[in-house]
Amino acid sequence: MCLACSLGAEIVDRLVVAVGQQTITQLQLDEEIRVTALLNRRPMARDLETRRAAADRLVEQLLIRREMEQSRYPLPGQGDVDLYLEQIRTQNGGAAGLAKALAAYQLTENTLRQHLEAQLVTLRFIEYRFRPDAAVSDEEIEAAYKGEAGRNTTRESIRNTLMEARTDAALNGWLAESRRQVNIVYLDKSLQ
Repeated sequence: MCLACSLGAEIVDRLVVAVGQQTITQLQLDEEIRVTALLNRRPMARDLETRRAAADRLVEQLLIRREMEQSRYPLPGQGDVDLYLEQIRTQNGGAAGLAKALAAYQLTENTLRQHLEAQLVTLRFIEYRFRPDAAVSDEEIEAAYKGEAGRNTTRESIRNTLMEARTDAALNGWLAESRRQVNIVYLDKSLQ
């Protein structure tokens, strides 16, 4: 009888996505939703669209981390994560404000730190892997600038916009190809 009671109290985390040999659990998915809501300062939503977006982000993070480890891209250091955490702390009104926000979203600072590190890994990967190939010529900037005639834009803002668009396109192409190369199984079929 005691054994049956102790088994009933055990928390079981179910798998929702398998990415090659790695897995994403329901608890990780829920955590991603809560951290994203905290960072975006929005109420938590657990609707299907939010769950799918969180699952996609987690799959992408696994693919990127895998590539970074295989290709030996430099991972962010703890100092980088500390700086990012400090920005989040400041945005939330200091240590007390962040502690209140963490409690409201049922998160710990350590969990937030882990998610910030994953975001930095993604940003670093994009910067090293795709940013150098996103160069924009002066002719392209000039053509876009002429197309923006009468608007309050600068050539530098146009350059940045064009570079971001190219970087995003290259990243999306790489992610699509990586998804084809890795066996991704949605154990929770609603997340597909």
